Amino acid sequence: MAWENELNDRKKNILKSIIDVYIQSAQPVGSRTIARKHDLGLGSATIRNEMADLEELGYITQPHTSAGRVPSDKGYRFYVDHLMQAYQLAQEEILQIRQAMEDRVEELNQLFKKACSIISSFTGYPTIVMSPQLSGTLIKSVQVVAVDDKHLLVVLVVEGGIVRNKMVRHNEMVDEGSLVRLTNVLNTRLAGKKLCNATVPLAANLTIVTHLPETLLTLVLDAVQECIRRIENIDVYLDGVTNLLNFPEFSDLLKAREVLELLHGQDVINTLVKRALNERKLQVRIGSENEIDPLKELSVVTTVYGHEGRSTGAISIIGPTRMTYGKVVSSILYIKELIDKEIMRIFDEEE
Repeated sequence: MAWENELNDRKKNILKSIIDVYIQSAQPVGSRTIARKHDLGLGSATIRNEMADLEELGYITQPHTSAGRVPSDKGYRFYVDHLMQAYQLAQEEILQIRQAMEDRVEELNQLFKKACSIISSFTGYPTIVMSPQLSGTLIKSVQVVAVDDKHLLVVLVVEGGIVRNKMVRHNEMVDEGSLVRLTNVLNTRLAGKKLCNATVPLAANLTIVTHLPETLLTLVLDAVQECIRRIENIDVYLDGVTNLLNFPEFSDLLKAREVLELLHGQDVINTLVKRALNERKLQVRIGSENEIDPLKELSVVTTVYGHEGRSTGAISIIGPTRMTYGKVVSSILYIKELIDKEIMRIFDEEE
């Protein structure tokens, strides 16, 4: 039988009331609490009987004999899919987010770092923002400039205002004209190309044109290749991890430490991100729905931002299963919309 057909309206209302109260209190919920706090038109005895049915069906559990009930992962899933009220961000909340995002940034990575901090601060939960896969981004320019007699600086600029540079130490005599020729050749070969299609020329093929020794050219071209790799690598921003310590679910320090270490692990982050990019839609993974064991006591809300084929990344908000799902979903979708607009602004201003 489908979950939505397992419960009549009375059971749905009682389940929603239990979860709403538990999200706020973190304490097992009894029938008297529901009767007192929610006008369901039902007495405590009736509510108690319905709660027994909900427990038998697996939507709630009783942690201790004679205690109230708490939602199960199945209960939270039904709540998110069928009962959760859409959370309407208040005007002051919208203003708070917009003001935080207001300062214009000129580089995409600044935007993602800033957004990660804002989301974590606003929701109170740890947040992960993954930068886009930029292999399809166009190279704008390459420059090779002398810093002093022994050092050259290789600078690679791509769309989105992203800049990477690499210092090259050498022992050659280099004149300014040779560096200008080298810069012109590199721009002819690379500017306007996608990172994924960029082919760095061989040093031996540039010696005659640039009048530079092959040993020096090899160092410079290796630096260009490293700059390309660093841009193509996905950057991950993590903020607010210690926010988990504010929740009673993590009062056990050993448990909290395990989760904190987990969230700093690259494998976990990669799993979250790849799943988001593959499914390309808002996802809410609750407790046991998560594949990684330590995440089975957490909920993860993830969405994808950006524009496919140009700059697509992911945002994940992580918290206890007793998460304020309505607020988190509304917040992540609103901030995604702001990020999308800011990405388009940065790219459009360059065209």
